[in-house]
Amino acid sequence: MLSLQAGPDALAHFQQHGLNMQDFGYMLAASGGPKWLILSALDQYLCNEHLPSWQGLHGLGTSAGAFRLACYAQDKPSEAIETFKKLYINTRYSGPRPDLLERDNSVKSIIDAVVLGQEEQILNSQHIKVNWVTARCKGLGSHPWMASQILNLGLSYGINRLARSHLGKLYSRACFRAPESQLDIKDPHQIPTEYYPLAHSNLYDSLLASGTIPLFSPLRQGISRAPGAHLDGGLVDYHFDLQLAGHDKAKLVLYPHFSLTPRSGWFDKQLARPPLTSSYSKVLLITPSPAYFASLETGRIPERNDFRSYDDVTRQRLWHQAIEQARYLVEELHEVIEKQDLSCIKALQLA
Repeated sequence: MLSLQAGPDALAHFQQHGLNMQDFGYMLAASGGPKWLILSALDQYLCNEHLPSWQGLHGLGTSAGAFRLACYAQDKPSEAIETFKKLYINTRYSGPRPDLLERDNSVKSIIDAVVLGQEEQILNSQHIKVNWVTARCKGLGSHPWMASQILNLGLSYGINRLARSHLGKLYSRACFRAPESQLDIKDPHQIPTEYYPLAHSNLYDSLLASGTIPLFSPLRQGISRAPGAHLDGGLVDYHFDLQLAGHDKAKLVLYPHFSLTPRSGWFDKQLARPPLTSSYSKVLLITPSPAYFASLETGRIPERNDFRSYDDVTRQRLWHQAIEQARYLVEELHEVIEKQDLSCIKALQLA
């Protein structure tokens, strides 16, 4: 059920030193809405078995990935992940096409339950330094009117097809860093990165903005210490195409993910263009294998469109099946670590 793929530098490290979780200094957590649910058991395993031994691991997330990191940074991270999972599964709408206010309130209710009252823990965790991203809009996209948002999305899709670097004309990457975080982002496509200090005054709003899907929730403005208009960080960094540096540049990057084929940004979802190999040189990509997908009734993992495709009872049944099958990922990863069976780790194939 499990696939382990390593970039060139990471693979060479494992072959020389073995797979030791203390060798990771960074973690990536991707956007993807309910797709994250199949990682919930893996998240809880990492929180219970390995997070206590990490000191200052730098996490970088967008949207649902940022919400996961906010759980990781709490004193009881596994319980926070469980709460996040249950609330997401139990989300219900009045119909297949809920209005903007209803959809927005559903996101806020999840963040309320997971984050409110835990801000101090999230900001000052010694085990993981959280960092999350929003897409700060420029020009047309900075206006809240629906017509402006629709036109900006169309323009974004068009120029991204020409080159990912063109997105820098419409967005900058707003990275909110926890106190003492030294995370530094190197973008080979030169999309500008702006760093903002994460604090009590902007933790909730910046986390909400990181998961603000265009046309699904209103444009976020007025975030303390971070001027401008912000949308979902996945617009720029859906599955990431960048390099991370910080307190220890030699450290590896842990990437629990739901897809065998990462895509750089949200506008790359329908394109065959993969991220650059150099961006994944130090990455261990932990994903379900094709056997996992084949074990599911639908052949695919939870998606946001499931809210329209199924009634709530059917959707929840399918989601629970996907989550239960994903528990095999935990068993297999634990066995690889315990037995140090490095033959399970393959060279990463992004194309």
